[in-house]
Amino acid sequence: MSLANDCETLQPLQPLQPYSLSMAIARKLRERILMHQLPPGSDVNDGALAQEFGVSRTPVREALKLLCHEGLLTAHVRRGMTVTVLSDPQVREAQELCTLLATHLQRRGAQPGDPARSSELTDQLFHLAQSRLKLAFGPDPAQWCMDTPSLSHDQACISAETALKRRQLPAGNQPSGSL
Repeated sequence: MSLANDCETLQPLQPLQPYSLSMAIARKLRERILMHQLPPGSDVNDGALAQEFGVSRTPVREALKLLCHEGLLTAHVRRGMTVTVLSDPQVREAQELCTLLATHLQRRGAQPGDPARSSELTDQLFHLAQSRLKLAFGPDPAQWCMDTPSLSHDQACISAETALKRRQLPAGNQPSGSL
């Protein structure tokens, strides 16, 4: 049997488990963050998470690095990580980006994720902006005061200011000590 025949019969390699494990942990933590189960400002303890997931700290740390790179977590020197608290200008920027992209999609007669009418880049930017709004205001889109293309510029500015004023966390969602 030749080497070429051996290569043809090989099965595709499966992803390495630590990579898959860290991605799965990152996905679970991303969901918690965006659902405000881990509200902005909360401490994130890699040891407690490792114990909760029944894994070593290594895949948890890899997941945390990924979420830090995505902007959902903020690293603090000698203090660990916390869930990112967005500034008012960052929230305004996310709202403006959602508005611009929604207008762009509307002109093309598309919805996010419509491969025939929206590009992958547009979809990624739209979802990134929406993630920032979820991080700032929680998972309910009604709380985002996302400007719609039908609003005038002045109405959009008033809407964004109103959303920023309402941005305080409810008493039950104040940052907790750790997790």
